[in-house]
Amino acid sequence: MIRFTYRHTHCYLLQGSDREKLLAFDAGWPCSPLEYARGVKEAGHRFDRIKWAIVSHFHLDHAGLVRDFQDAGIQCLLFENQGDGIDGMERLIARSYKDYRPIVKDRFISLRTGESRAFLSTIGIAGEVIRTPGHSDDSVSLVTDAGEALIGDLYPLPQVVDDDEASLGSWSAIRELGARHIFPGHAAPFELA
Repeated sequence: MIRFTYRHTHCYLLQGSDREKLLAFDAGWPCSPLEYARGVKEAGHRFDRIKWAIVSHFHLDHAGLVRDFQDAGIQCLLFENQGDGIDGMERLIARSYKDYRPIVKDRFISLRTGESRAFLSTIGIAGEVIRTPGHSDDSVSLVTDAGEALIGDLYPLPQVVDDDEASLGSWSAIRELGARHIFPGHAAPFELA
């Protein structure tokens, strides 16, 4: 797994069976494709090697470049719980980013999370995407068979209050899949006890 950071957001790249092709997890800030590409280059790779993308949720710091990814020919995945988050994110972006171009919704690869393992296996990644509400209803996490979990902005377990059933359920699902190494969007990676 390859991690790089820009504007205080960690983005991740995964290599499948074809080492020349990458899957991006999270698509960074709006109107910043050159910064994102610079981060990919500093991590030792090229932006044009990214062929697929998953966003943890539709907030501007995690999905702001989806349209730029689409224009670059990157196949962006959209899961069943994520479509409703796009319009709200784009309304917020439009207030501050006058050059922002809206996402083309019919250019997504629409998948159910239950289909993610089969899709990921076609590109040589062993793992699956699961719904992980808590931070937002449209949140998903990618959990690999190697015990790694890319969680976006899911609240760290010590910060989850007892009545936050959504977050507690998300952490339970992540643990059930055997995740031990956790990779958040805004904090240092950590190990699950």
